[in-house]
Amino acid sequence: MSNSNIITLYHGSIYEFDAIDVTRGRANKDFGRGFYTSRDARHAERLAARNREIEQERYALRGRTVSVTPLLYTYEFDLRETEKLNVKEFLVPDGEWMRFVVLNRMSREKQHSFDIVIGATANDNTRVSIQTVLSAAGGQVLTEKAIDALIALVEPNNLPAQFFFGSQHAADLLQFKGRRIIR
Repeated sequence: MSNSNIITLYHGSIYEFDAIDVTRGRANKDFGRGFYTSRDARHAERLAARNREIEQERYALRGRTVSVTPLLYTYEFDLRETEKLNVKEFLVPDGEWMRFVVLNRMSREKQHSFDIVIGATANDNTRVSIQTVLSAAGGQVLTEKAIDALIALVEPNNLPAQFFFGSQHAADLLQFKGRRIIR
């Protein structure tokens, strides 16, 4: 008998680690600096493969060749834990979600106090799309029409939801189940 409160989450990476450190995540991501996971293993694998290519290209620009290994981490998370945490869930990628993403993508500083944020994943063109729309707005507050156009550009409905762990306390609730090399 399975427990419907326990979900499996995946994290794709090019780094091997034994403990999650939410401060090591990059800034300027959809929900800010933290630890990102997905319920879709293939999505996590694609992110790790993309990061592998980016890292190898960085070294190639310096005339070096490196071998980078993409890894898939598997965790379990008990959804009942969210009752004790500050959680924000975006059920649909709407204007509120897009404004939240813009705020986080355009800042290196933490923009919210949520332990966990659950919501749509924006595509790889998000930064360029945001910069284009913000430039067109001339620094003005984005209108609903501009927000709708931005949502269409970043195609959030084509990618699975992400589970963002923004506090160390929340990340420590993830139960490590395994790590494997992505082939």
